[in-house]
Amino acid sequence: MKTDANRCKTCAHRERAAIDLALARGVSVRALATRYDLTVHSLYRHSGNHLPAQLRAKLLSAAPDLGSVDLDALRETESQSLLAHLVAIRGRLLGSLDVAEEHGDGGMLARIASQLHENLSLTGRLVGSLSTGSTTITNNVLLTAPAYITMRVELVRALKPYPEAAQAVASVLHTIEHDAAGSITAKAPIGAAA
Repeated sequence: MKTDANRCKTCAHRERAAIDLALARGVSVRALATRYDLTVHSLYRHSGNHLPAQLRAKLLSAAPDLGSVDLDALRETESQSLLAHLVAIRGRLLGSLDVAEEHGDGGMLARIASQLHENLSLTGRLVGSLSTGSTTITNNVLLTAPAYITMRVELVRALKPYPEAAQAVASVLHTIEHDAAGSITAKAPIGAAA
């Protein structure tokens, strides 16, 4: 006769440890069902029958051993990686801003402008509080300046009656922003998250 653990599809799943941790952290059962190709019912049964409170508490209290980690090196690596991601996201937001403006979608324009503001604000706080000593970040400060965003928006607006010129300028701006994001990522130390 099979035991419950042998019949439980969640227990037999190759990603069981990740599923248990996600359940303990309160991740939506529907999201887990989709992610791990399980049924919602199977996950609920597993949670109720095979994930006791003691195991949940152990999963939630488990902390990584940071004793051997060089925190200064980790901080440096993560700061450079985070800044590279912020610049890359900003480039995509700026492209979306151009599309919203071209289509006259004021709502989308406002939402993207808000996200750009958050991106710039976070970048400003990080650059102000992190001393990475990276020349690349210093050289790319223009891309984080609110004046650059304003100039970019006004340039696209001014070129709206000239579609070919607008496309050429947008292409050049995209290349510059993409290269800036690439150079920051290239300067990140080995082991930095891409």
